[in-house]
Amino acid sequence: MRFPGIFTAFSNILLGFFIYSEFVVDWFNLFPLLAASGFLFLAGMTLNDYFDYNIDKNERPNRPLPSGKISRKVALCLGITLFVAANISASFVGFQAVMISVIMTILILAYDIKLKNIKTIGILNLSSIRFLNVILGSSIVLFNFDIIWISIPIAIFVAGISILAKTESSIYLRKVKITNLIFVLFTISYVVVLIHDKGSIHWLILGMFVVVNYLPWMVIKEKSSMTTQKIVTIQLLSIPILDAILVMAFSNVIFAVVTLSMIFPAYVALRKLYLT
Repeated sequence: MRFPGIFTAFSNILLGFFIYSEFVVDWFNLFPLLAASGFLFLAGMTLNDYFDYNIDKNERPNRPLPSGKISRKVALCLGITLFVAANISASFVGFQAVMISVIMTILILAYDIKLKNIKTIGILNLSSIRFLNVILGSSIVLFNFDIIWISIPIAIFVAGISILAKTESSIYLRKVKITNLIFVLFTISYVVVLIHDKGSIHWLILGMFVVVNYLPWMVIKEKSSMTTQKIVTIQLLSIPILDAILVMAFSNVIFAVVTLSMIFPAYVALRKLYLT
């Protein structure tokens, strides 16, 4: 499993959750939402490896399934169990959370089984899942259209990462790099519109996000699939920064710090486990 990525899913949930939390944290709803998101993420990764078994035997033979550390049957049972656990967790929050969780389950399964092989639709699918993950976090209140506009930059950014990730096992492509940077630019431009009337600290964190996403492209000179994998990893780890900017803009600084802190467990886990 690409376990380090689970913390970027958590930061999406915190974005949606904190925007409607003001200064009071409803722990009885937060924990089920985090659990639902985490289980969905792990289920998706597990079944993705299950369906990619033959590809990974050639391209990533050291992964748990092709190396024989975990059998395909166990992976299938684990993936199904995680999906069930995700939807049960969402049920503790309410009907709205369950409906979003069920839709995410369907989208994740569709991606793992078929849509990942259809480039544009697959990328749109992944982007939609991340978008819904933020909406899932906001399901503690009745659906509000404001959360849609706040979730859009997450969807744009993830689409850019997904375009890049599609080539991580192949050769380095300049046009893919340019496309990824355009999506990052769209993301930053959208966030600028959202925070244009906020305080200077918002711009400071946005500057951090810009540096994290553009600097590696300039610093890493090697043009190989390894370069692509490194950039994908860095951009995935920067998702909590993007979430934190939006939490700060529409909630408060303390919640933004909590959201940003998801970077640290992700980074620690990355030292032992793979992310892409």
